[in-house]
Formats: sequence, structure tokens, C-alpha cells
Amino acid sequence: MKDHVRHYGCLLFAPMVLAPLCGCLNPEFLNSAVGGVYYPTAPGDTPFVMVRVVNETTATLDVPIVWDDGSLPTYSYTVRGLTPEGHDTGTLVQWPVLRIGLGDLDFPNAPLIVANFPDGSSTGVIFGRSALQAGVDYNEGDTIIFQIAADSRSPAYIRVDAGKIDGSSQLETGLSRADPFGRLWSLLAALGF
Repeated sequence: MKDHVRHYGCLLFAPMVLAPLCGCLNPEFLNSAVGGVYYPTAPGDTPFVMVRVVNETTATLDVPIVWDDGSLPTYSYTVRGLTPEGHDTGTLVQWPVLRIGLGDLDFPNAPLIVANFPDGSSTGVIFGRSALQAGVDYNEGDTIIFQIAADSRSPAYIRVDAGKIDGSSQLETGLSRADPFGRLWSLLAALGF
């Protein structure tokens, strides 16, 4: 049983560790850096879901990305110190993943996103919506984008919006560069995952 758990833990950890090496955590940055030559912005036909967090506030954010694959406990990866200058980061989650959210999947009004403002104050921010569900809000190969933006109407003056890039759209674009998601999947397969 322990070997199964250890292998499964490595399987979940490997995409997070290998993703930066393959250049797939911020494909939009790669697109802009090479002057419009397009890399895919969603995993497409590979068995991942990409989760991006975009900081459009003046605060530095700590954001817990949480997902559920049907086993217990749920899994999480906390983005720490996402500055307004850093703006955008993310992680890959291997499919299948049933639910994804920020903070607590079952209690979306728990203020678990931490915003540290330039004046030294901090506040907890709520995700404020039900966890996103596979087959309803996203599918295998999609990218989920959580945009955290200033909003004077919310209690913490910050709101969280969610959107997605449809993975099936990545198959039709005729990308002119290598697919980093495909390379990562090939590397994991070669390593026996």
C-alpha cells in the first residue's frame, strides 16, 4: 500500500516540478517573448488541466489551488508571493480531476486567499463560488484561469473570476512551435508514469 501511495504522490508531484523545465507554466509569456510565434496556452490533447492565477490587484497574493480526483484527501498547491509585477503563474494537474477551486472546495466563503497590501495590511479573500466541476466548467486539456482583481463592491475589495481556454481550440491553431505539454507528457510516459 505504501508503494502505491508513494508512486501516486510522485505522479502528482512530477508535473509541478517538470513543468517549469518544459516551459509550459506561462505559454503566453513565451508567445510574447518570441514575437507572436504561438505556443499552446492549454494542454489540448494531453491528459492535463492547466490552472493559471492572474493577479490584477496592488496586493501580493498567497493563493491555494485545490483539486479533487475522487480520492481522499484533496490535493493543493499554494502559489506564494504572487506580486502584481509577477502577474501570472500556474500549475499543471494530471487528469482525471473532478473539482478545482481556490481555498476550500466545500466552503467557498472561507477567506483562504491572503492579500498583503503595500501599506502592510493584509486580508483574507473568499473564492466565493462553488468548486468548478469536470464536464461542466472544464474538460481534459483545458486551461482554467482564475483572475483576482480589485473590486470595491466586495468585502475585501478583491474578487475572483474564473474562465477557461478550451483545450480543443489548441488542436486547430496550427502552432508553429513545439508543444511543451506534449513534451512533458512524453517525458512522464518515458519515466513510467
